[in-house]
Amino acid sequence: MRDIFKGIDPGIIISLTVLTGIGLLAIYSAGTARGTEDLIIKQLLWFIVGIAVIYSAQMIPVTSLLPLSNLFYMILLLMLLLVLAIGSEKMGAKRWIEFGYLQFQPSEIGKFLLICTLARYFSAGRIQWNDKKVIATGFIIAAIPSYLILKQPDLGSAVIYMVIFLSIIYAAGLPGFYLFNISAMFFFIFAGSLGIQLFISALIIYGLIVFKFSKRYYNAIILFLCAIGVSLSSNALWNNLKPYQRTRLLTFLDPEKFSREGGWQVVQSKTAVFNGKFAGMGFLQGSQTQLRFLPEGHNDFIFSVIAEEFGIIGIILLFSAFSYLFFRLARTVSKTGSRYLYLLGSGITALIVFQTVLNISISVGLMPVTGLPLPFVSYGGTSLIINMFMVGIVMSLGKHKKNI
Repeated sequence: MRDIFKGIDPGIIISLTVLTGIGLLAIYSAGTARGTEDLIIKQLLWFIVGIAVIYSAQMIPVTSLLPLSNLFYMILLLMLLLVLAIGSEKMGAKRWIEFGYLQFQPSEIGKFLLICTLARYFSAGRIQWNDKKVIATGFIIAAIPSYLILKQPDLGSAVIYMVIFLSIIYAAGLPGFYLFNISAMFFFIFAGSLGIQLFISALIIYGLIVFKFSKRYYNAIILFLCAIGVSLSSNALWNNLKPYQRTRLLTFLDPEKFSREGGWQVVQSKTAVFNGKFAGMGFLQGSQTQLRFLPEGHNDFIFSVIAEEFGIIGIILLFSAFSYLFFRLARTVSKTGSRYLYLLGSGITALIVFQTVLNISISVGLMPVTGLPLPFVSYGGTSLIINMFMVGIVMSLGKHKKNI
């Protein structure tokens, strides 16, 4: 019995309990306004299952994941193809596979499977970063499932898959200047479609940086021309986006101007956040939440519900729980002596951190709306269970010091 609990980090369990507890209050509040109070019961049951999943996952010999990584990738692609073929459609998107009363979202499970695959690829042998094939192959591994998810369509999850790629190659030792240029190219894919002023400003800043830090001027010139080329070709991507996806990007720049076309939810979310002030308006007293002005208050915009009803005090508690969770995860990952397990843990930690930052940034209007939940807080069984499973895997890393 003692061995079962040996790998459990009580600090992580406490953090998750606090986060889920805050989420349950917000889910109930948002549900009260819309007559869906029973969602809190479902989420509580998912949390109990999630705790059991953590205890089970931390007992998995994670070294056994290495030889299964290629199989995981094939399963990932198969699931995403099945979604496009037989997936259930909701609100104009195919993202779920249903089995009777049960349904799950393969793109959520796929995040972990992709992390395993990329961790194996970048942990195999000594990496020569000057060999462009290394980065290109890793990019293709991530880009294929990302493209399939974009076809569902699910722009937010597709972006997350590319963030997983960036986080793992950085953890694998990619020089910072390389990472900056790769990230910049991702940005320029959209920059050309988000207005001429943003495009020109970003291009000038990028040009100054690459000419400052490139070892050779002709490399800087090539990079600068690539940025222009990627931006000009972004119109093709823009034309392939769904109308609501274009609207989300436009409303990010000026939500008030496009309030009727989709900026309404961003405006209401920001209003709810600023309504909370220091102590909040009180539980079940948030005006935007209770008057049903705030959409998806139990899911995508749950941070706004928390900010409105619990104010800065609630935000500080939420941030403290997240910060401590991130610290404990990073601390566990840093102690592993295995390159594969280090990349696996780094990918998981980066994924949870990025999704948290992205969701909160969307709620306050700093990022375009992508429809991604706040980890451990938002309503949703698949997301909660998968995130808790990955936390359990990180806990398991501390038991395996062998280099593989």
